This record gives sequence, C-alpha cells and structure tokens, in this order.
Amino acid sequence: MTSYLIPNLANACRMFELVARSMHGLGLSEIEQQLAIPRTTAFRILQTLCHQQILSKQGRKYVTGPALYQLGLDLVNQHPLHRHAVAQLKQLAIDTGLSAQLLLPRANGALIGEVIDNPNPYSTAARPGFCAALNCSAAGKLFLANLHLDKLSQIAEHFESHTAQSITDPAQLRVELQRILARGYATDEQEYREGIRCLAAPVRDERGVVVAAIGVTGPIELFPLVATAQVATLVKQAALTVALSTYRPELLVNAQ
Repeated sequence: MTSYLIPNLANACRMFELVARSMHGLGLSEIEQQLAIPRTTAFRILQTLCHQQILSKQGRKYVTGPALYQLGLDLVNQHPLHRHAVAQLKQLAIDTGLSAQLLLPRANGALIGEVIDNPNPYSTAARPGFCAALNCSAAGKLFLANLHLDKLSQIAEHFESHTAQSITDPAQLRVELQRILARGYATDEQEYREGIRCLAAPVRDERGVVVAAIGVTGPIELFPLVATAQVATLVKQAALTVALSTYRPELLVNAQ
C-alpha cells in the first residue's frame, strides 16, 4: 500500500499537524529539522499550505490558518458534543442573562466553538473561531489548570497582558490554577477585557479528561461579583449535563 503514497502530500499532512500542535508556531528551520526534509521542499510545501490558508505566517513563524480553524469548527458542529452543548447554552443564556459559549482546548488558547448570545440588547461574546489567551480567559485558565499545569514554567514566557488585571507571573498564576482545580471552575475578572466578567466549567469525557468547557460572559453590570456562586452552580451543572449526555448517557438516564 505504501507504493500508492504521495511523499510530499504526506509531508504536508505531517507539517500542518506539527504546526497545529505547537504553542506559538514554528519557523522554517524548526520544521525542516523536525521532519527531516530538505529546506527547499519544506519551504515550497509551507507556501502551498499558506496559499490554501491551512497555515499562515506571522513574522518568521508559521501558525494555523483560518481554513484549518474552519475545518475544525465544521467537525465540532458534527460531533454529538456540539449538539448537546447547544441545548445547554440556550438554557444558560436564559437562566443567567449572559452569553453562553462552548470552548475547546488548543495548544495556545481556548477556541470558541459555539456562542449563544444573551437575551439583553447588546452582546459581549467573541464569535466562533476566536481563540482566547490561556492566561487571562476563564476557559484558558481552566485548560491550563487541567491540561498544562506541568508545563506552566515553559509556556509562561509567551503570556501577554490584555488588561491591568491579567496574570502573567508564573508563581501568581500557579496559585490561581490551584484555586481553579479546588473549586471546579475558573473566572476571568476583567483580565481579558475591561468591564467584562467570565466563568467557565470543564466538560470531561469518559476517562475524566477535560475536552471542552462551558462558559458564560457578560458586562460586570449584568454579572456582578456577588452573583459568581449562583452562576457557577448553573454553569457547572450545564457542563456536567453536556459531559454525561455526550460520553456517559447511561449515567444521565440513571440520574433522572
């Protein structure tokens, strides 16, 4: 069967998989060395992938492009996780008066997979396809705590401040992540955008691994600090229902 393979097509697949798994993109030399292919071949494949928008170039680094993001979102939309999440997001938006989101872990952030806007006159939630920073978004910190805690020191050098409340110091962030693990949800206290508060809870698969998050976001006028505990209860229950519906439906049936 290997005689039917197209070597450079195989190299292209390996290449965008390598870039997609990198935290902050890879340069030509890094890709060439890791895949052990000639520099000219690597460059031509990269140019082709960028032309097709599967990858894009930022400075000297190659990162995932919009076509790959869209493909990922299309796949998410076909997954039972998305179907079960949408029902819970709609109810959360009604119950909390906030925008509700399904978020997915990526190497460099939290990817928004779905948004149900709040019933109020204005919306503050980013759109599907937006990738929120790991260190200063509720879902990003949730994924950091559950999936990347052991690599915090290595990836902290890439953290950026979006507001005066953003946490970039690894020691301070580690304390915050331990707090998140203890209470079972994460918050964004105006760390990504001034005047905006967010909260996210984990969706775990049948192995207990965090594979997504359910979150809510809104202006502090609609989401005051005193409402955190009540909102957290609603979001955690929604995340649990999504997890059981998707990965352990027999437990959901038994619980009803």
